[in-house]
Amino acid sequence: MDSGPSFASFGRRLAAFLIDVLPITAALFFLFYFTTHFGETVDRYFEQPRNIEVRRKFLEERNRIRDLSGAVYLLYAAVLESSRLRGTLGKRLCGIRVVSLASTRISFGRALTRNVTKMVSILPAFIGCLAMLWSKTRQAWHDRVAQTYVIIG
Repeated sequence: MDSGPSFASFGRRLAAFLIDVLPITAALFFLFYFTTHFGETVDRYFEQPRNIEVRRKFLEERNRIRDLSGAVYLLYAAVLESSRLRGTLGKRLCGIRVVSLASTRISFGRALTRNVTKMVSILPAFIGCLAMLWSKTRQAWHDRVAQTYVIIG
């Protein structure tokens, strides 16, 4: 008797997300640090943390790195989740994959929708992601919007 798919736990999904997002963010941080004036901005910020102009410049440049990291992650996740892998490298390392409600591979458009709405799930204190804890199918808000499941396998 087939009991259906095993849905991925919150812990596995969080680990996969961190495995994916931390290297992207770190790589872009170091790229900006060593190829732009961001290194000087960081140094000035730590030397003069109360200087409003220095703080403004630091936050502006840091936000640029955050935004670019987010865009790179969105594209990376959408491409890999819609590929034959059915998941990012982090998901594959954690033994999970993203599938449609029919347990098939998802399209790039659906994967992009899923990852853009993931940002909405994260924004209000991660409540959209935590919603999976009380879902029988362990779907977060972004899974419901994109009509996807994250399963073990």
